[in-house]
Amino acid sequence: MDVRASWRGLAGIGTAVLISLPMQNNRNPVPPPSPPPAADPGVEVKGEVSLPPLLAGTFVATVKTWDTAAADERIGHARASGLLLDAGVRWKSSGDCDDRHRPSCTSLEAIRYGTLMRTIDLRRASGCPVTVTGGTETGHAGGRYSHGNGYKVDLAHNRCLDEYVRRTYRYWRTRGDGAALYRPPSSDPDPDPDPDQPAGPDAWFAVWADEPTHWDVLFR
Repeated sequence: MDVRASWRGLAGIGTAVLISLPMQNNRNPVPPPSPPPAADPGVEVKGEVSLPPLLAGTFVATVKTWDTAAADERIGHARASGLLLDAGVRWKSSGDCDDRHRPSCTSLEAIRYGTLMRTIDLRRASGCPVTVTGGTETGHAGGRYSHGNGYKVDLAHNRCLDEYVRRTYRYWRTRGDGAALYRPPSSDPDPDPDPDQPAGPDAWFAVWADEPTHWDVLFR
């Protein structure tokens, strides 16, 4: 038996399709997701470590210059140790403490900003491991340019640092306790006889005393 489509049935289907099409066209299409905002290629985001209130602004740990006019400003232990750690410089104490009044501790309390930054400069310039083992804690010799006044740090010996110091600085003289002293080359023909107060155009920079377990370093 032949099966023939009913024209009336087909017409009904066509009408339903025609009715449904406008309904689909009238729907609001879902907008595509917005692309993420493009990064500004001229802006580099860097971590910042705040300095004490007496130092204006903030110190960006990745920069290689610092404000020498602020060299004599004093920094607390927490801020100083944070700046060192951010620059890859370690500090440790035999007593595992940071109390400035205990000689077995290593304290950076009231250290000079210049002393701290020159220690960081050393890490960058030498590429060597640098570990501070002595700071402003009691137990060191006194004097104007002393540990207690924030001018000196003790830095642990290691082969890389030892070679860098002896290659970069020149032997100057031997201190009374037998420690060999090194300092930057200087054109001054008559250096100050006091090893803690070197004269000449490089007097502000450094004197390194080679002690048995560490370098006793004066940064001015």
